[in-house]
Amino acid sequence: MAAEFQRISCGSANAYLVRGGKGGILIDTGTAPYRERVLDACRSSGVRLILLTHGHVDHCQNAAFLAGALGCPVGIGREDAPLLAEGTVRPVTGRGLWGRLYAGISNRVIRQNSIPPHRPEVLLEAGMGLTSYGVDGEIVALPGHTAGSVGVLLSTGELFAGDAMQTVFGPATAWCYEDREPAERSAAAIRRMRPALVCCGHGSPTTSLGREPT
Repeated sequence: MAAEFQRISCGSANAYLVRGGKGGILIDTGTAPYRERVLDACRSSGVRLILLTHGHVDHCQNAAFLAGALGCPVGIGREDAPLLAEGTVRPVTGRGLWGRLYAGISNRVIRQNSIPPHRPEVLLEAGMGLTSYGVDGEIVALPGHTAGSVGVLLSTGELFAGDAMQTVFGPATAWCYEDREPAERSAAAIRRMRPALVCCGHGSPTTSLGREPT
């Protein structure tokens, strides 16, 4: 059975519910004002894993709450585990006018909003399969936006890229990141994957990968 997915709008960010033949996964969780919306979407969906693409507040603030409500484990990239478990804060930077502006906003949001601590039960690694959680797909490493950023590539070609790319004003590499060089390598890796659809943490899903920001 091919997986189906639902985009859950959480303000400026997205969460995604991916349903397979024997369960499903929730990709990212949004912020506290949207936790009931995300929970309602997940009810009766057999969610077996909460998978975080990275450890920023707009993607994982509801992880602890939803893990308790749904009774399932939380997974995050190894390098980002301290962001979730200990509330560690790592600033981002950006390039160009929009990048610097967006980085400033992002850093302010990160500083002013806490993440309820949760020690992840699953540390995500590149190549890790998701069939045991009911979804035919695997983890892909997409570092740069954060050191531990990951994505999910389904066997049917859909890629859930977190903030490795964004489509707010058209498809492009993320405007802000912890480290520019791996962020650009991750964007190039996404283009080489030639996914059928890219679902980003911000903006609408797209079939066009666009071009690099200037």
